[in-house]
Amino acid sequence: MLSLSQRQQKVLLCVIEHFNATGEPVPSSVVARNQELNVSSATIRNVMSELEELGLLNQPHTSAGRMPTAIGMRYYVNHLHRGPGLQRGDDQELTRQFVALRDDDLEVKARSTGVLLSQLSQLASIVSLPSVSQSRLQEVRFTPLTERRVLVILMTEDGRIFNRVVRVDEEIDEMTLARMQNYLCELVAGMTLRQVRARVSQELAAIETRYQNHITQALRVGQLALEAAPQAQLYVEGTLNILEFTEIMHDVDRVRELLRGLQDKERVVDILDRICDARRPQALIGPELGWDLGNDLSFIACGYYRCDHQIGVLGILGPIRMDYARIIPLVEHAARMLSKDTNDDA
Repeated sequence: MLSLSQRQQKVLLCVIEHFNATGEPVPSSVVARNQELNVSSATIRNVMSELEELGLLNQPHTSAGRMPTAIGMRYYVNHLHRGPGLQRGDDQELTRQFVALRDDDLEVKARSTGVLLSQLSQLASIVSLPSVSQSRLQEVRFTPLTERRVLVILMTEDGRIFNRVVRVDEEIDEMTLARMQNYLCELVAGMTLRQVRARVSQELAAIETRYQNHITQALRVGQLALEAAPQAQLYVEGTLNILEFTEIMHDVDRVRELLRGLQDKERVVDILDRICDARRPQALIGPELGWDLGNDLSFIACGYYRCDHQIGVLGILGPIRMDYARIIPLVEHAARMLSKDTNDDA
């Protein structure tokens, strides 16, 4: 880990705060006006040169001031960024919105949270829900539709409901359907749907003549219902805000590629997979994102939970010079509220 003197830290902090506010290289004369430093412009230039040698700042050209590098931003986020925490206006708006969403299901809450984060930050937001295969099953219900069609309703512990219509080979009366439902609930309750698939397949493979007919039917209907479970869901909001990112707004090709990248679910999921068991906000800065779209973007993200199980990840994507002192507590508070809200539904 880099070890900086107090003066170096103050200069780096001053440069980054000015850069985050303006997006322009910061000259030594601006830093010298900081009353906390109380040193000459010449001393500031020397310190800025030291920080450049350490890889924390760079100079676009000899007559320009300095800009923070991704390494400099990482040092800032880890050690220097300061702020009053969650802003009152953000807190009030988050609280108001979550009260309004109390009776909605998890998918509505997650998507609405993404919209709100985008509106408050004026950046892009990403919110994920896990694939059904990773969710634990709470209940299975069978409802007859016609003589040979059954509606299978899967209810997961994280509050989601999925429906699938299954065609059967023969008519099933309501009493048999109820017995099938009860059997399947007892067999798979508490398992993830991935485990359910495996268990149902095992049971079908082990069927012998002593098994009652409703058990065979239940397993076959369950197997059909689980064949096409939805994959991970992603909600990306505020993509038009990307057009306002000073760093890329004049590069039409790059804007186009970034917008396409955000529509690539596998690409985005790959980023979210790095936010593993994240109860506190994590920052992926510049090249840490692993995208081939430049090194001047950052993603602040945090996991949200139901009890001890991570349900998904929410975060804000923006330029590397985003207002971390505001965005980090904003993301953290939204994740806590969504976690609390899903736990209240339990």
